[in-house]
Amino acid sequence: MTGVSKILAAVLLAAGIVLAALAYYVASRPVAAPPAPAPAAPAIAEAKVPQATYPVVLAAKPLVAGTRLEADMLEVVQWPVALSHGYVRPEDLAGEVVRLDIAPGEPVTRQMLAQGLARQLHEGERAVAVPVDEIVGAGNRIMPGDLVDVFFMLKKDQEVQGSQVRLLQSRVRVLAYGPESIDGPPVEGDKPAVQRPATQPPARTALLAVPIENVNELLLASRAGQIQLALRAPDDETLPDRELFAVRQAVLPERSGLTPEQREALKAGPNRAYAGDSLAQLDGPAPQPVKRTGSARAGSGGGRSIEILRGDSTQRVPY
Repeated sequence: MTGVSKILAAVLLAAGIVLAALAYYVASRPVAAPPAPAPAAPAIAEAKVPQATYPVVLAAKPLVAGTRLEADMLEVVQWPVALSHGYVRPEDLAGEVVRLDIAPGEPVTRQMLAQGLARQLHEGERAVAVPVDEIVGAGNRIMPGDLVDVFFMLKKDQEVQGSQVRLLQSRVRVLAYGPESIDGPPVEGDKPAVQRPATQPPARTALLAVPIENVNELLLASRAGQIQLALRAPDDETLPDRELFAVRQAVLPERSGLTPEQREALKAGPNRAYAGDSLAQLDGPAPQPVKRTGSARAGSGGGRSIEILRGDSTQRVPY
């Protein structure tokens, strides 16, 4: 082996020893533990936000269809959601009429209430349509909500003994006149059933709120005769006293053997309407002939005279 080879071998041996020592040092050195995570900051307790609630009007008792709502029939309960068609205040429902049966605890919604003109009727009233034109309807100046007197005219024919004009009903409320109604235009969100033209045609009908016992006479007068609507002041409360005049006889006579309570029940509006009315009775009783008195004969002077009839009165004029 040459001197160069010996030197190279010595260098390699020394390098191997150094590397082995380094490897032993690294292997025997303890592994450092990973750094501990920094302590988390104490969590700030979040304040609980109360859940939003909304007042909802519910039925406090069973409500039958046709019931007119009063305050003690309703209650207010907080709900987590608001009803789009519900109510939040019982006073908003005062006087409204339900058209469906509502169970206790059920929310009262708009769809459950009577809509349109039905809720404008008072107890014992019926909505009756009568034909009108410019003359009958006071020059078409009548508006929904006005009060009118209903006059009627009968012309002499086989059933009517003489032409006549009389007041039939007084202080009658007008619910609708032509296309206009007392409940106003459709509320926002409701679709009108029919698209109205820009130019309204003349009114042809008027819808009147009539007590049920007076419906028969109104139908007779409007069909067999001619009616006239007279507009009156809203603060004029004068009414005819029907007790001063003869009572018309019903079509259906009362049954025999009725008790006093049953006779009193005959005066109720529905029973009077059921008993009916006739054109002959609407015409009124036949006028009674005027009896001649002795003084009238004495005043004639014993000469000839002629008797002049003026309606129900007579006058004898000598000639």
